[in-house]
Amino acid sequence: MSSSRDTILNKLRSTRRPFEAVAPRPAPYLPALSADDISPEALIERFQKAMTALQGHTIIAHGDAETRETVIDLLRRHEVTHILAWDFAHIPVADLESEVRNAGITITMPNTHEDHSPETMQWLGSAGAGLTGADAAIGATATLVLSTGPGKGRIPTVLPPIWIVVISSEQLFARMEDWLAQQRSLGLSAVLEHSNVAFVTGPSRTGDIEMQLILGVHGPGTVYVVIKQ
Repeated sequence: MSSSRDTILNKLRSTRRPFEAVAPRPAPYLPALSADDISPEALIERFQKAMTALQGHTIIAHGDAETRETVIDLLRRHEVTHILAWDFAHIPVADLESEVRNAGITITMPNTHEDHSPETMQWLGSAGAGLTGADAAIGATATLVLSTGPGKGRIPTVLPPIWIVVISSEQLFARMEDWLAQQRSLGLSAVLEHSNVAFVTGPSRTGDIEMQLILGVHGPGTVYVVIKQ
C-alpha cells in the first residue's frame, strides 16, 4: 500500500514532460549590461554613479594613509565609539586596526558561535558602525560581493546602522558576468568554498510600508564604500 508521499510523487512524475522545445544552452552569454570602458577610472566613476543613485556614498582615497584617515573621519563624523569589524587581514589597508584603536574606538570582531548570551548580543547591538572589506565590487550596479569565512562574518554587515566597506580599485569589475568569469577560471572557488555568498546593492531598503521607500529597516541605512587607489 503506497503512502501519501508516494502518491504525490507518482502524480508529479506522471505530469512531467521533456522540454523538447527549449533551445540549447548558448556557448557564449551576451552580457546584460554594456561596458565600453573598463579602465580603473571608468569603473570607479560608474560605481560611484550607481551608488549615488542608491542613496549610498562612495569616497575615493589614495594610498593607505589617506584611506585610514578617511575611515577615522567617517567614524568621528558619526560619533561612533564602538564598531563591529572583520578581521583586518580581510580589509586591504595596512595598519588600519591600530589607527582605529589609537582613535579611541573600541573594536569587536563578533564570533557568535562561541557566545549567544543576552549580554553579548546587547553589546554587539551597541555598535555604531560596521567595518569590513568585500570580495569584489560591481561597477555597473554598485553591488558588493561578500563571502563568509573565518574572520569575515555577516554581523558587521547587517547589524549596525552604518556600514563602512573598504575595497581596493583592483577589486572592481565592470559587470557581474566579469566577476563570475574570473571565478570560473579559478574553479568557482569563491562560491564553492563558502557557506554563504551575498550580493548587496546599496543601503537596506523597503517599500512595504504604505509604498514609501524607507532605508535601514532590515540592515544598515547608511553605506559608505571607500575605494583605495
